[in-house]
Amino acid sequence: MPRTARFSRDDWAEAAFLVLCDSGPAAVAVEPVAARLGASKSSFYWLFENRQSLLEAALERWEQHQTAAVHAALSAVTDPAERLRMLVRHAHTATQGADLALRLLTESADPVVRPVVERVTRRRLAIIEAAFAELGRPADQARHFASMTYAAYLGLAALRRVDAAPADHEEYIADLLAAFGVAP
Repeated sequence: MPRTARFSRDDWAEAAFLVLCDSGPAAVAVEPVAARLGASKSSFYWLFENRQSLLEAALERWEQHQTAAVHAALSAVTDPAERLRMLVRHAHTATQGADLALRLLTESADPVVRPVVERVTRRRLAIIEAAFAELGRPADQARHFASMTYAAYLGLAALRRVDAAPADHEEYIADLLAAFGVAP
């Protein structure tokens, strides 16, 4: 009899994250994640208490992959204009991340999802705002520019859903940065 594969909590969390990316928070459940892994549902219960803990693990992955890791890479860049350029380019070319952020902000009233989305959104806005402040923008303007930059990121994700996003990514990014006085 062949030996069955054993999956770790990390394997389940990664599979749950992929389901979250593909189908949103409502789809993160034992059966679809087990199917994605090729695991039995019973193995889930050795590693997680319930569906909520699986969703929490998927959201933790999202926060780590698409916010904390990006922030860590950006924090090494000392020039705030270069940091903004890198951030905007990354944000506008990482289509899956933008789509998931938009979905989590607009489609979920889940009490497990909401606080994570709020924390991630505030952290992202703070990172952008800090860069604008370092460029010498007054506090209110830095906050407004951060909100507009993030809104452009989410808006582009919405436009992609209906195939109406600009096809010329580099020109779009250059124009967006120029609108805030940041040379592309």
